[in-house]
This record gives sequence, C-alpha cells and structure tokens, in this order.
Amino acid sequence: MSQPSPGAVSLQDLNRHYMAGLQHLADLTVFAWAGARAVSKKGYAKAFGEVSGLPATPFRLDVESARVESLHWLQSTSLAELLRTTIAFLEDIRMVCGLVVFNVAKKSGEGELPSLAAEINTPCILPDLPSRLHGLKARYELPIPLEEELLSLHALHLCFAGMGGLVGPGEVLTLRLKMVQPPPDGKSPPVVGDHRRSWGAGERVNLTRDEHAAIFTTLFLFMSTMLETVQSFAKTFGMTESVPAMSSS
Repeated sequence: MSQPSPGAVSLQDLNRHYMAGLQHLADLTVFAWAGARAVSKKGYAKAFGEVSGLPATPFRLDVESARVESLHWLQSTSLAELLRTTIAFLEDIRMVCGLVVFNVAKKSGEGELPSLAAEINTPCILPDLPSRLHGLKARYELPIPLEEELLSLHALHLCFAGMGGLVGPGEVLTLRLKMVQPPPDGKSPPVVGDHRRSWGAGERVNLTRDEHAAIFTTLFLFMSTMLETVQSFAKTFGMTESVPAMSSS
C-alpha cells in the first residue's frame, strides 16, 4: 500500500491556498472589466490591424457588440474556473475527512486501515459538483454550507456551456447568491445578504457586475465555512489545527 510521508495536513494551509486561488481569479476578472471599459472603436480596429492571422470576415463584431460579448464570455469562463477550483477544494476536503477517519481507526484499533488508506488515495471520480457534494454528505455526514447557492452556480455553468447562456425550453434558471449589499441607512457597514434572480425559457443570462462579483463572495463564504465544518469534525476526534497524515508507524 502506498502511503503519504509522515506529517500533517494543515487546515490553515488549505485555507490560504484556496483563498489565494480565488483572489487570483478575482484579480483577472477585475483586469478584464477595466480593459473592456477602456477599449475604443479606434483601439479595437487598431488591435485587429496589429496582429496577423486573425479572421477578417464580414461577421466581425462592432466594438459595442464585442464589449457585451466579451463580458458574457468572461462570466462563463471565470465561472468555469471557479467551479474547477471548488471541485479541487472538495477533493481536498474529502481527503482530510478520510485522514480523520483513518487516524481514529488507527488509534482505536478498529477498522480496516488498508481499505481506508486506499479510499483516501483513490481520487474521486464523481463527475460533477452535485455528485461530489452528495458524496461528502453521505460518507462523512457533513453539513454542506450554501448548498443551494452552489447547485445554482452549477446550473448556471451548464446553461453557459451548453446553450451559450440561453435558458432551455420549458425551463427556469434561478440563481442564488450571497451578495454584499449596502445598509439601508447608508451609514452602517455593508452586509452580506441573499440575492435571487430568475430567467425564463429563451432568455439569455447576462449577469450584472455585482452578480458576477457575488459569485466570488459566495464561494469565499462557502470555502471558509466548509473549512470550519471540517475543523469541528476533526476536533470531535481530538485533532485541532492539523490532521495527521497516514504513516506506517
């Protein structure tokens, strides 16, 4: 049986890693927003002339259409990257929970350590985000924070990827997000509240900039809360800031 080297998995390190990943994607998104705003008709035409090899057909978009479509493409692309990051995060959460169970079994002398080790070392092959969330709940009985929001982001991703942002016939797409909202009195600090928006059959999903930003807010909150949930899970078995990795000793 192949086992990781002796050591520990730090939940703080996981938090730093994924917060840095979200920040990186947020920075790229803001840069793209700023660039789209700055492009002029003249600058758009000049860029085409400066780079050889690009198509130059009668179907080329005018600058305003290109601005709208590039932002729509940015929403789709950044969401796909964010969900890939979320799936990687869930895979790490699965492994940490597996290590908790492994160490409990090892300490108590109960449980099949080889099979538990094999479970940890075998990558999850569940195909999508909903399946992975269900798998975590079923295997480790973990509550999943912001589950409805995550499932709505998965549905939005499918809409972007399969229909170019058009809601299918007979369908309704409802997006659920956590959004930073200004306080009613205009004086208190901003608050995080629920945001809901729906699109009907045949409508094209175009997010506002605030809604696009709220995807980052939602995933930031999900990851932070999920790590707290796993930390509580580990503390139940006497593990605090880190979870021991498997070792042969």
